[in-house]
Amino acid sequence: MIVVSVVIPTHRRPDLLRQALKALVAQAYPLEQMEVIVVATENDPAFSVVEEINATTPVDVKCVSIPNDPTAGKSASAKRNHGAQLAQGEWLAFTDDDCVPDIEWIRLASAQFGDARVGGIEGNTMIPPADPPTLTYKGMLQLGVPGGFQTCNMFYRRSAFLEVEGFDPRFPFYLEDTDLAWSVQNAGHEIVHNRNASVTHPLLPPRPWRLLDDAKRTKLLALLRAKHPDLFHAAGMKPLRPVHVLFLILYGGAMLGFLVAPAFLWLSVAGLALLTVAHAARLFWGCRVEFEEVVVTTVLLPIVPVVRLVQYLRGRMRYRNEPPARRPSAA
Repeated sequence: MIVVSVVIPTHRRPDLLRQALKALVAQAYPLEQMEVIVVATENDPAFSVVEEINATTPVDVKCVSIPNDPTAGKSASAKRNHGAQLAQGEWLAFTDDDCVPDIEWIRLASAQFGDARVGGIEGNTMIPPADPPTLTYKGMLQLGVPGGFQTCNMFYRRSAFLEVEGFDPRFPFYLEDTDLAWSVQNAGHEIVHNRNASVTHPLLPPRPWRLLDDAKRTKLLALLRAKHPDLFHAAGMKPLRPVHVLFLILYGGAMLGFLVAPAFLWLSVAGLALLTVAHAARLFWGCRVEFEEVVVTTVLLPIVPVVRLVQYLRGRMRYRNEPPARRPSAA
């Protein structure tokens, strides 16, 4: 009987995938009670990696791709859904191709498999320490905060996963983990945190342009809010941080000054410059930096608030008729 099906989406990262699979087939868990399903992009080198792994392990490791995938392999949510449909296990274990599960990962999580109230188990994601830290490292520490439901280390009871129809494909790889967890909770299932079930996520190199990419995806916050208004507000999620609001106020002052008083325009422009420099200094304080990272980040900081606001308003219009998820009645 297969109890756990591990589902890993991958996209042309064979070396990282090989490392993840070696950790999975060495799990301190009955190997006959687990399977591994790698969902790769068509013609991905992952197929060769899985053949290599299968030659040395009794664990059932499969590699598949989505037939006629409309996303061309770029939607992690679609890949996870496809893997879950093929899974035979009672529990689905999700991790990513760049993560290395601890040898006790599944065994320690399995202590909560028997609790019928539990529909999901959130594990602990560890980031290797960086000394001195980088800006990326400080941001990645959020992966280890309980309640984030990061899909690089999540277990879901398969019946609960299918009950909520899995990942919403409208969230291809951003906020999809939060949406799924909240959907499972809204369906009446508990999600518990297991700090001992650990995976290690490697420290990523600087990616300053991600600031702009994430800002463009802010419209998905509107979808998340529409689907889960109560949980959204309880989590304190907002499309704009206080510093974003300050930037927008200064932009408004500059526009007003342009129309009414040129002196006010220059005052607002000076304020924007000072706020940009101060915000960049706060972000990079005490960090190891690269010249390109500092330059790109500093340039993007005053642009991001405008993009976030526009994208969120677009999302509110697009998803204004989205019905909120409802919890089952107590009866």
